[in-house]
Amino acid sequence: DDIPWCRVPERKITIEDVKYVLSLHFQGTPYDPYGRAAEAAGTRGLFRPIGVNRTCQLSVVQLRPDQPEATRAIQWVAYGSNVFNTLVPFFANVGRTPEYLADTTARVTSENFYWANRIIAALADAHFHECASHIERYQMATVSRGYALVRAAEERVAADGLDYDDASGVLADANDAIAQMVKTETESLLDRVLFEASMGMHNGFARSDA
Repeated sequence: DDIPWCRVPERKITIEDVKYVLSLHFQGTPYDPYGRAAEAAGTRGLFRPIGVNRTCQLSVVQLRPDQPEATRAIQWVAYGSNVFNTLVPFFANVGRTPEYLADTTARVTSENFYWANRIIAALADAHFHECASHIERYQMATVSRGYALVRAAEERVAADGLDYDDASGVLADANDAIAQMVKTETESLLDRVLFEASMGMHNGFARSDA
């Protein structure tokens, strides 16, 4: 009964705010399933986190009134568990989806953005503290580079004076560039996470390594 019905926000909500909230796992509290304090106190798993393991997909549609109609709509997309994935921008005014995102089948393969994120999450979950810094750098790199590629496409559309229909092809090419960027970053992250998980395997034997 004490929860306010509505509040005035201190600032405008950003895409990063949305992603952070939907990735929450009680970090910094005794209820964090990845926290050592939660393990010691026996409070791990007491409450359901927002960023749960069975999340498959997150989309955030951003309509920007300061942009012309051709480039106004962006759909931010993330696959898999939000604790370990990244939110990537794609223009909505297009006629096709990049192959890296479009062709998700039942076959598990790292050649697809969905399955690559699920593999990374499954590996990093068991080695959270070793992989957390890799995940954070991946998220920051993909979002910042995504913004840069979006801005470059917007400038090209504006410079060429393209209308809504004519801009579609340019924006589809921009989406391809964004998909290629995120594929490169995701494969690099998978390499790092796989290494950390491999080093934590129980059948390691250091004396024979030399």
